[in-house]
Amino acid sequence: MFGRSRLLFAILVLASATAFKPATPPRQRSAILISWDGALREHVNDCLKRNQMPNLAQLTQEGRMVDIDVSGHTTDTKAGHAQMLTGYDSNLTGVSSNTRFQPIPRGYSIFERLQESFGKKGIATIMVTGKAMGLGPGAPRISAEAETPSPLSDEPSDEDGRQARRAEKIRLAGEQNVSGQPFYLVKGSLTAWDGDRPRDASKVGQKVLALIDKFGPKGRFFLFVHFGDADVAGHKYGEASREYNDALVSLDAWLGRIVVELKTDGFYDHTAIYLTADHGFDVGTTHHNNATHIFLASNDPLLISAGEQKDVVPTVLQAMGVDISKIAPVLPGKSLRQKE
Repeated sequence: MFGRSRLLFAILVLASATAFKPATPPRQRSAILISWDGALREHVNDCLKRNQMPNLAQLTQEGRMVDIDVSGHTTDTKAGHAQMLTGYDSNLTGVSSNTRFQPIPRGYSIFERLQESFGKKGIATIMVTGKAMGLGPGAPRISAEAETPSPLSDEPSDEDGRQARRAEKIRLAGEQNVSGQPFYLVKGSLTAWDGDRPRDASKVGQKVLALIDKFGPKGRFFLFVHFGDADVAGHKYGEASREYNDALVSLDAWLGRIVVELKTDGFYDHTAIYLTADHGFDVGTTHHNNATHIFLASNDPLLISAGEQKDVVPTVLQAMGVDISKIAPVLPGKSLRQKE
């Protein structure tokens, strides 16, 4: 998609005065929510100071970047994204960590809230992910005991089968709930979904560009995008590593490509972009046991307040024209936008 002529055009588009117009009537807006898995706020800020993230800098010049913190759950992928995409704490979602979870109840996700407000034909809801177990909509699994063949079983007892069953037992032993992955009940409500496999930014990014081209011309859309690269690099090399930093810089490049695609297709002036993370990283380590420092960046100039992760959903819903005061159960967070 990005050949030489298209890249030249993209540079010209980026240099143009086109920008998100907050004066666009809320019910005509689209939105993209991007998650940089494992992006530590302080490290992102350092990248900005070193001028390594020109696209994030441009986005926040049009809008704003505010500090937000994680609370109410473990700082990991499943719990972070459950709160990011519902606005609820773990006592309502049932997702408190990567190993203690259940399917998010029907109707609780931001996708379903938007469909409830505008109708399934009134807005396309899309989810694209780059991680398998953290964001996949896996179905309920049978018990570990049922995975083990009986002496009379006709199942082949080859080494591959034994290893697979052993791996499954280990996985199930670490999960306190096997009724389904967090987004198991959400997937069926989506207009389009693409995920449940590990893949890097280049693969996720190309999917996103194609989906913008597909759904943008059809009308209003809400697109959630998950990039897992920083989290993978952080676990392997550490938060202070060159690899972690490079992963974040590459994600900034993909942010730029997404903006270019929106501008090229003529959708940018009515598309609000929100960029955040599920959790940060413990400074200088390869883990995120207490990594509560994240951020919310946007081209929306009405984004004004710092807050918490639970505030992401009411912020995006309000920007899309949803009356968040009528949502039940009541959202525990608040909008971080100035009232229009």
